[in-house]
Amino acid sequence: MSRLRIGSVVGVVLLLAACGSDGGGDATTASGEGGMTLSITAPEDGAEVSPPFTVQFDSSEELGPTEDGVHHVHIYWDGDDSEYTVVEADSFEITEAPDGEHTLSASLRNADHSPAGVEAEISVTVGGGDGSGADKGDDGGISY
Repeated sequence: MSRLRIGSVVGVVLLLAACGSDGGGDATTASGEGGMTLSITAPEDGAEVSPPFTVQFDSSEELGPTEDGVHHVHIYWDGDDSEYTVVEADSFEITEAPDGEHTLSASLRNADHSPAGVEAEISVTVGGGDGSGADKGDDGGISY
């Protein structure tokens, strides 16, 4: 009888695990240690955007000025986390971006700029706007 009970428990656990994972994941939401979360709520993953456009975040942590000791977000393009913008609020307006398909990443950071362990990203296709795109420096970086 105890074998039947153990088998039933294992079956329920496997069923719950299968239901909770669709294999695809949500590219706009990430969870870190301690239950911290960060989502890019706008624009939607896969959206077509034209500058200027607003990026909105949903964070489980208070966002604000680093000098107040609270978290903030670093946003960057196409995996280049050496070229980032500090965002101390739940939204930020991007005024310039080059045309084409890009990955926009957001990293939740502690007040001292160290990673808090939570990142999110979306894909966007930039087009339209005033047609000027962003300035590209010698390093090929994207300014916005």
